[in-house]
Amino acid sequence: MDRSVVRKPKVMVVGLSKTGTSTLRTMLEMLGYRVCGPRKKLLPAVRAGDMAGVDELLDVYDAFEDWPWPLVYGHAHQRFGNDIRFVLTTRASPQKWFQSLVNHGRGSSPFRGMWATYGHYRPDGHEAAFKAIYERHNSDVRHYFAAHPGAMAEICLERGDGWNVLCPLVGAAVPAEPVPHSNKAGEKPRLVNRAINSVITPIYARLSG
Repeated sequence: MDRSVVRKPKVMVVGLSKTGTSTLRTMLEMLGYRVCGPRKKLLPAVRAGDMAGVDELLDVYDAFEDWPWPLVYGHAHQRFGNDIRFVLTTRASPQKWFQSLVNHGRGSSPFRGMWATYGHYRPDGHEAAFKAIYERHNSDVRHYFAAHPGAMAEICLERGDGWNVLCPLVGAAVPAEPVPHSNKAGEKPRLVNRAINSVITPIYARLSG
C-alpha cells in the first residue's frame, strides 16, 4: 500500500431539500466521490431508530445527499469519527427556502407529496410549521457539531460559498471549473403538474389549515 496516498473522508450533506444539495452532489462527483442520493424508503426505519439499511449504504458509497441523510449525521459521525465530514447546506433566509420548496411542490407530480419528509402534502398553508422545521434542523446540526470542530462546514451557495468551503473540509484541491448550478428552478418546466397542482394544492391548504 502506498502510504503517501491520503484517503479522502466520506462526506454527508445534511442540509434539507432545496438548500443546494443537488449542486453539492455534482461538486462531490467532480471531486471523484461516489454519491448516494435520496433513499426515502428508509425514512420510516430511520425515524424508528433502525439504521440497518443506512449502514449498508454507508459502507458502499463515499458521499451522501438528500433524504434520509439529514437525519443520520449523529449515527454516521459516531460510526466513522474522523473519517467522515459533514456539509450543512442552507439558504440565505428561511423565507427563501420555504418559497423554493413551494415552487418545487407546485412542479412535482400530484401523486408525490411531502408526507414522508415534512409531514404534510405540500408546504402551502403551513409556512410557520415548515420554517420551524428548517430552523430547528439547522440549529440541531450546529449544536451537535459545535462539540466536534472541523467535522462540519456550512455552505450557502446564495452567499457565494463553494469550492472555497468544500475543498478545505475534505482536503481536496480546488478544481479549475466553476461551481456548477444543478437543479435550478425553471430548468425542467412541468406545466401539466403545475396546472393540476394549481387546483389541488389550494383545496388541500384550506382543508388542512
